[in-house]
Amino acid sequence: MKLEVPTIFPARHLAVGLTALLAAGTLAACGSDDKTTSTAAKSGSTTAAVSENSGTVKLTLNDDGCSPKDVTIPAGTTKFEGVGNSGKVTEFEVLDKTGLILGERENVTPGLDASFTLDLQPGSYDFSCSIGDHKPTGTLTVTGAATKTEDTTPSAMVAAAVAGYKQYVAAQVGELQTAAKGFVSALKAGDTQAAKDQFAKTRVYYERVEPVAEAFGDLDPRIDARVNDVAKGDKWTGFHKIEQILWKENTTKGTEKYADQLLENIDELATKAGTLKYDAPQIANGSVGLLNEVAASKITGEEDRYSHTDLSDFKANVEGAQKAFELLVPVLNERGEQALVKTIVTRFAAVSDALAPYERPDEPSGWALYDELSKADQKKLAQAVDALAEPLSTVAEKVSGSGAKS
Repeated sequence: MKLEVPTIFPARHLAVGLTALLAAGTLAACGSDDKTTSTAAKSGSTTAAVSENSGTVKLTLNDDGCSPKDVTIPAGTTKFEGVGNSGKVTEFEVLDKTGLILGERENVTPGLDASFTLDLQPGSYDFSCSIGDHKPTGTLTVTGAATKTEDTTPSAMVAAAVAGYKQYVAAQVGELQTAAKGFVSALKAGDTQAAKDQFAKTRVYYERVEPVAEAFGDLDPRIDARVNDVAKGDKWTGFHKIEQILWKENTTKGTEKYADQLLENIDELATKAGTLKYDAPQIANGSVGLLNEVAASKITGEEDRYSHTDLSDFKANVEGAQKAFELLVPVLNERGEQALVKTIVTRFAAVSDALAPYERPDEPSGWALYDELSKADQKKLAQAVDALAEPLSTVAEKVSGSGAKS
């Protein structure tokens, strides 16, 4: 079964990710720890090297954070670009003061060029350049008056798109809630094989909404943390803790309390899903960030390291990213970006084709176990996902103020 990627979408499916789509690189670039002054920003303010009239911020990502640490830019569309300069694999993020990630790049390695674009309004934001803990390591100040982009899409359509994505998330979480009840029932009944069979099928619904998982707050790690994601002193709970017991110990014994916690957390998420507020950068950036995570880290098989049901997750991740793209297509078409749309549709189809040989209808997850794949197989999948992320990374500027129809 191939992943279907339609080329025409109803107007009611207008994308939520209207102001920015995360570029496919990682952040950082040349610079020093000293604060510099930019002619593009308010006189006397401190900033990274912002090219005059270009709306571009250049940063260095070091072992101890971003350089410079404090940045001031004028409101509007800004491209953050740079090169990794850390000896560790790190992340770069721009967050609002509630901790919501607006733009991010994961798996930043030394010398890797990358960028992402955000359309930011006046206010105070945080940088986080860290090893995945999202702790602020610097500040971003956006000055001036609120800006209007050149977006010609009626605001009512944008609002409808945001509402549509919210409904999509709520629906997927509702399906997750139902599936989790069956999974937990199998665990409590002591039926190890039934629980194993339902593990990947249940997780599909969560993996589809991972583009906005950061909005779930601490529910995300409580539901889906891997052991290496758990901070010292915190308790490991959720799907992957249960997975470890099921496959390493081949039993349901010891899963009971984790099963109850999982169901409670998912129920809490189902309630929260109806109250969450999304915005364009958050949704669009998350979709591309997820694809990059698939290609850079999930491709190693570290996600489902005990069950090896990773391909089920991959497919759901791609479906979640595809949803965001579907919603953006009407905007891109209106901007005269039909060629870009065609390219991205083709790349989605290529990912589907790359996954297709590993479909296994006789397996509970529907896919081959990941440890059956050779290094060449893994490389082929990573290349297909990377090729898809590359054109998706250009969408930000196309749908924001700097990407008006030429």
